[in-house]
Amino acid sequence: MISVIIPIYNTAKFLSTCIESIIDQTYQDLEIILVNDASTDNSIHICNTFRGKDNRIVLIDKQQNEGVEKARYDGILIATGDYICFVDSDDWLEKDTIKRMYDKAIETDADYVEIGMQRVLDRHKIIKKKVHSTIKGLITQPQLFDSYYMSFFGVNILSVNVWGKLYKRNILKNSPQPIGLAMGEDLYFNLELFPHLQKIYIDDYIGYNYRFGGMTTRYNKNLLPNLKVLYSIKKRTIEEYKYDKASEYIRIELKNVFISDINQRILFHYGSKEDIINQINQELTDPIWSDIQQIKNSNIIASSIVQAIINKDANAIYEICKSEIRKYYPQWLFKRIISKIFDFV
Repeated sequence: MISVIIPIYNTAKFLSTCIESIIDQTYQDLEIILVNDASTDNSIHICNTFRGKDNRIVLIDKQQNEGVEKARYDGILIATGDYICFVDSDDWLEKDTIKRMYDKAIETDADYVEIGMQRVLDRHKIIKKKVHSTIKGLITQPQLFDSYYMSFFGVNILSVNVWGKLYKRNILKNSPQPIGLAMGEDLYFNLELFPHLQKIYIDDYIGYNYRFGGMTTRYNKNLLPNLKVLYSIKKRTIEEYKYDKASEYIRIELKNVFISDINQRILFHYGSKEDIINQINQELTDPIWSDIQQIKNSNIIASSIVQAIINKDANAIYEICKSEIRKYYPQWLFKRIISKIFDFV
């Protein structure tokens, strides 16, 4: 049996499509775990309606919203299947997806099987891009760890998502307990799990439909604090496994996250110029930013923005980011207008 865990929070307009795509799978030996994370819309009514029609459905109805990371973990704790897969409640699967993953899991005895996905534009189901790994087939130790663990340290090789994968349930005993991440929770899950795997299989079958909602239009207050937490975890993990070759990548990634946070503040007018500069000054008191000085790439370390970070020059950082935003703004505005048009189509 396979346990399918669906974390749910305020996705009523998409939820039926998601659940129906699981119910209608060609592979039918399923346990469908719906985790309603204290939704305030009609999601719980939809869950109860489906539960009344299909005895394979198990419902966890949480009274307090704790985020997708905890919702998935709650699902893992009660899952009884030999395998587990995760589906986000605004996404859906092609009809043969679970069977395809299961057949490959049995054939290869892989700890997880990964499939490809297609990005679909919001409610219109317009396929924007089909994505599958450039790596295909079975990957085993020691190559799995030596060459592919880099994927979780800022190197784009393997997918860092938890969805689009079928995991052996017995290996998920090594999955991490929730730490309160609102961003990067998928990466954290696989970062902690990956060293315990013996082999994985990557299939180029496109079976997962990932719905994305167009443009980001507001400042993401979780971006910087959550990814700083992940940076510290990655740094600790590098030391634990002596995975020193990843160190340069996480320092560059840290720099990029800092710049992205400032760019968002400027783009979305999250405070006045003085407010943003004060926030930059306050942020630069964190000792974490001293790690930027250890970047070895000569072009990056010599760049004006990195030198401004090293010198803790908040005014210079602001002006450099502001200049970049001016160049990017017309393109961003055009995309936002197009996104708004789609919203009303």
